[in-house]
Amino acid sequence: MDVPQRTGALTLSATATRAEASTIRRGFHEWLAHLADPDAVDDLTLAVYEALANVVDHAYAASVARGEMRLRAAVSAPRVGGRDLVVTISDDGAWRRPQDPGWRGRGLGLMHTLARASVTSGSGGTTVQLRRRVAPARVRALVPA
Repeated sequence: MDVPQRTGALTLSATATRAEASTIRRGFHEWLAHLADPDAVDDLTLAVYEALANVVDHAYAASVARGEMRLRAAVSAPRVGGRDLVVTISDDGAWRRPQDPGWRGRGLGLMHTLARASVTSGSGGTTVQLRRRVAPARVRALVPA
C-alpha cells in the first residue's frame, strides 16, 4: 500500500478482514509517524486498530459477504501546542449492541481513553471519529560518529 503525502490527508479502504485491518493500521502508523510525537502515534494507532477490529468482528457478522472498512485521517496546519488530528473509521454494516463481554468488550473504552472518540450508528453503517491534539514529531539530529 502506498501512503500518500505525509502532510496531506490519508484515505485507505479495504475489505473488512483481519489481514486488511493490519495493513490499514500499518499505513496509518507510517503516515502519522512523520507528523506526531511517538507516544501519540502509538496511542492513536492502537485506537484506530480497535475501531478497525470492531468493523471486522461486528459490522458484517450478519452478512454473507464481508463489506468494506474505510479510514480517513487529516491534520490541521501547525498550531501552538501541535496539530489537530481527526481520524474517521466507517463501515456499511450493522451495529451490534454490547452484550456481556466476558474478557472482551473494552475497545470502545480504550478509544475514549486514547482520544476524544464518538460513535454514530444507523441503517447506513457505523462511524467512529477520533480527535486529538498531537505534538510535532521530534526531529532527530544527525550526530557524527
